[in-house]
Amino acid sequence: KLRDPKAVVLTPALFRSCVLDTLDSFLCEDKFVLEIVKFCAKQQRVIFRVPEELKEMTMACLQLIGHYQETPCHFQVLESSKSPLNFDKMGETINESECQD
Repeated sequence: KLRDPKAVVLTPALFRSCVLDTLDSFLCEDKFVLEIVKFCAKQQRVIFRVPEELKEMTMACLQLIGHYQETPCHFQVLESSKSPLNFDKMGETINESECQD
């Protein structure tokens, strides 16, 4: 959740960069694989894929992020799975054209 959603630009690339920067600062590793499978700025939700060995650390790091583009926020892991997830199971149904795959 973003405290002031109108104060930021929420895009897949910027979100991915935010998460990768956080992972890098905690793990000090060179490269991470973080594939965005589905992104919806309207719902402020993202489904992404990470390697199994980084799953727990990624979930922990997401919850520690306190700012997005200098705007206070918090990220919450709603669900994790080894099989594909979708927004319909995780909340309100929205028009698919408003979200990006």
